Amino acid sequence: MKFSSDKGFDEFKQKFSMTNSEASAFLRDLAQEIEAGGAVEVAYGDVSISVDSKPPIELEVELENGELEIEIKLKSRS
Repeated sequence: MKFSSDKGFDEFKQKFSMTNSEASAFLRDLAQEIEAGGAVEVAYGDVSISVDSKPPIELEVELENGELEIEIKLKSRS
């Protein structure tokens, strides 16, 4: 994680382990924010990151060694 005092986070990477219910709720909340337009916020514990995203949103789906990986890229308007 990189932090710049004048800009906030430049880079952040964290892995989370969740139950099925927690992951479903997280994805539903994320989908609602994307659909509403404007800022999309991801929060976990004391950390909250917000991006005022613009289309297009990039999705990458990969299946490798029995593991399904889904990556969502939201680009900031600024």
